[in-house]
Amino acid sequence: MDKFKKLTDFFSKLPSIGPRQATRLVLAMLNWDKEELDEFARSIVNLRSGILFCSQCFNFAENVKCAICSSSRRDQTRIAVVEKITDLQSMEKPGVYQGVYHVLGGAVNPAEGILPERLKIAELKSRVMNLRKLTPDIEVILATNPNAEGETTALYLEEELKPLDIKITRLARGLAAGSSLEYADEVTLANALKHRR
Repeated sequence: MDKFKKLTDFFSKLPSIGPRQATRLVLAMLNWDKEELDEFARSIVNLRSGILFCSQCFNFAENVKCAICSSSRRDQTRIAVVEKITDLQSMEKPGVYQGVYHVLGGAVNPAEGILPERLKIAELKSRVMNLRKLTPDIEVILATNPNAEGETTALYLEEELKPLDIKITRLARGLAAGSSLEYADEVTLANALKHRR
């Protein structure tokens, strides 16, 4: 029973997985054959060492830069700032945004100990300053989630980026307050991007 409980406890640590859902997952895994369980275990063991992050935007990458940052088709002067990689993936789905991204790694949330220093804000400023040497035509799109933490993060970023003399826009209010980019539908995201201000 200790093995079962330990695995259930680990699954319960995942977002949106409660104890009952974790129990269902472990019970389902009991029906897997040995090869599947071994492969699952190897995937978990290799999780940390096998994943690279883009040196420019902090998205998943197979090389130093991700496929988006290294693409010659993407507009490198348009940078959408998102909280998480899942937000980036959601914005990519509609296929209307042709710029690049910057993944912060979360949102400012002092109550949970997430202060601006823990996010990739210094890296964003450095990236913009280096790009500014090449062109004055830069747009940073603040694509944080429309909730309290996302709004706090966007306001903080606006203040930090204002002295760099670049265009700063926000996603249009097609996204409902309190919602998450990760779960927004493609049409809503496409409209939010199209009507950003």
